[in-house]
Amino acid sequence: MTNQFKRTAVQLSQGPLGIIALFIVLIDGFASLVLGFATDIGESNRSILVWFLVSFPVIVFFVFAWLLSCHHAKLYPPSAYTDAELAKLVYGNSGFDKQKLQTHSQQVSVSSSHLKTSATGNIYWLGHDLMWTADTLLRNGPKENVLTGLAQARHHLEHVGLGETFFKHEINNLQELIKQSEELSPSFRDACASQLGVIIDRVGITAEEATQPSFQEPPYWKRVRSQKLG
Repeated sequence: MTNQFKRTAVQLSQGPLGIIALFIVLIDGFASLVLGFATDIGESNRSILVWFLVSFPVIVFFVFAWLLSCHHAKLYPPSAYTDAELAKLVYGNSGFDKQKLQTHSQQVSVSSSHLKTSATGNIYWLGHDLMWTADTLLRNGPKENVLTGLAQARHHLEHVGLGETFFKHEINNLQELIKQSEELSPSFRDACASQLGVIIDRVGITAEEATQPSFQEPPYWKRVRSQKLG
């Protein structure tokens, strides 16, 4: 019997669901043994144990229902997923990652004559602040940090000569939407980050056309978001 219990315990410990079940069995089992065999625990302690044995399954039921509805993907062991599914589970996925292969002729960009190619520091920090803001959105960062990132990106747009383009218009729209939103839901954050992804792609295309016409694309680089600004 002991060996069989050990084998069952090892099997259950392979995944989160099994570990939960094992703890439930052990807790209920020990409480039942104490209640059944202890003779000098007193009536008050016995009543506490009885109430615990009655209420514990009910509490477990509601907690388990919450886990299934909100965190069901975390209840299975890694062996239950393929490598691709496990990578998606670990790293997550959002609209920011949804990109579509397009040819260069299909891309929409601002005239490269707007860009001040000498403002290399502002060009760098423009890309940095846009990426940082998108990352803050997707990582459930504070609303104030998101607005700060957008404000800094708008500042760099002015200094690289793109202040009067639709880039600034789109950033202003995002800023107003975020300001007016009482709560930044996951879907709203994902949509805003996706829109920032579009801006990042278009800024990159504009910088490429203005500074390096002979730019050689890396093997896996042709991934430009299909959403259009305007």
